Amino acid sequence: MMILEDDPFIALDMEGVMEDAGYDIIGPVASVPEALKLISNDNEPTPDVALLDFYVTGGTSEFVARELAKQGVPFMFLTGNADDVRKCMADHDPLIRSKPVQIERIIKDVKTLLG
Repeated sequence: MMILEDDPFIALDMEGVMEDAGYDIIGPVASVPEALKLISNDNEPTPDVALLDFYVTGGTSEFVARELAKQGVPFMFLTGNADDVRKCMADHDPLIRSKPVQIERIIKDVKTLLG
């Protein structure tokens, strides 16, 4: 699982919670360039799922989401800007959860994304 979140407190919290739920974490990463480098690096495992904040260091995570979609990696947005995500990603119909999100809901959604 890749976590793209530029707030270090939220990122560390999400990392700990998802590790406790049994997921291996790649990252967390805080910027679009870091995320793109990670998912295009042949030396790193491709994440099986990704949690993306929308507004992060370096812009929005739209390009990261589109690259993940090309690679067949399911993802969801955890954001306080759901309307902005819908506008940018209208052709994809992404899973969006508005912050603050209950951890139990995130874990359930990740399980659903992974099938």
